[in-house]
Amino acid sequence: MKIKSLILITLFLFSASLVTAQGGRAAGPVPRAVVTTPSGTFVASRVVHSVKVDGRNGVMIYVNFKIKNALDYPYKMIAYFYNDTDGKALAAGAETKYRTTTKFVSAVTNFKPGHVDAVYKDLKIFIPYEALNLGARRGDIFDLKYNLAMYNDYDKSVTAKSTWYKFSVQF
Repeated sequence: MKIKSLILITLFLFSASLVTAQGGRAAGPVPRAVVTTPSGTFVASRVVHSVKVDGRNGVMIYVNFKIKNALDYPYKMIAYFYNDTDGKALAAGAETKYRTTTKFVSAVTNFKPGHVDAVYKDLKIFIPYEALNLGARRGDIFDLKYNLAMYNDYDKSVTAKSTWYKFSVQF
């Protein structure tokens, strides 16, 4: 009889300690944390002409945007280039660094948000003039446009897309 009483007391004390350790709740599944999906908003973008990077002249795109819930995720900011006159994507040349897998002109820069709510004022994306693959001669003017995508490289998904940004290039 004493052994049964000791076992019952031990079981009672053990279960009471579990309830106390869980903040007064009975043992059971632990509530899951709220999962938040990354989101982004484009604020503005601008183009600066005749920028030289690694000895090549081109266009520097500056992007101003906000991104939330993406702390330490690897991201790519991708610019896709189009002819503004006919709306068609620019066909890429041989340089793989400045083209999509479907062989259209693009430029990419990598970033990794260091805050849960991050603000970028001037993220830079560079593309050399020759990578635009316009087949230009001196004096030619091209009306172009681009849009941007925040690409989550971890999830392999697009977090946000921008509107169109227009610019002209004269050779």
